[in-house]
Amino acid sequence: MSRTRLVSVLLWFLAALAGATANAPPPEMAPVKAKPDEVPSTYKGVVVAVTDKTVTIKPSGDVTITKSRIGESGKKEVVWVYTQDNTKPPQAFVFSDAALWANGTLPLANRAGKPALAVTSNSRLHKISDLCLGDLVEITCGDVGGTVYCNEIAIIRRPGGQVPPAIGDDTLPVSDRVCTSATPHKRERNRSCDTCRV
Repeated sequence: MSRTRLVSVLLWFLAALAGATANAPPPEMAPVKAKPDEVPSTYKGVVVAVTDKTVTIKPSGDVTITKSRIGESGKKEVVWVYTQDNTKPPQAFVFSDAALWANGTLPLANRAGKPALAVTSNSRLHKISDLCLGDLVEITCGDVGGTVYCNEIAIIRRPGGQVPPAIGDDTLPVSDRVCTSATPHKRERNRSCDTCRV
């Protein structure tokens, strides 16, 4: 323990004894590991099923999410850590209004007549209709009222084929497009996906 930290802890201890703990610095925190049932904001894996309403993904790949704060010393301290467990069974995600809107299957006003949920530009992301079984994907997700939603989709790799163009790829030079940079064999012709269901 550094001398400055030792002095800080000693002063905090003396202040606590004197009953002046209201102005004392918070005690040092160790990072909290995410609970096994916590829903992360990012999920990565292989698509094993697709319908018009859901995508089921088998976890695969490295996903570690951390939350941090600026500590007493002015340095960033990690306070929460999530690491994806790739031994878990496949998980189903319901497509959110934003994902359906980006796919063109939900008008800007949803079925209830209210505006769709927050919609981003979706540039560099993929549509639901681009998904094929076997695709390695990374999605953004979230839990709303016990339902886990898929909000955005990025296809990282398509075994035996070329990753399809992302939204906005047609406005970029060929060398900067997602479908070019995510495909191992850049000169390979774009193959159709016989296993698509959407």
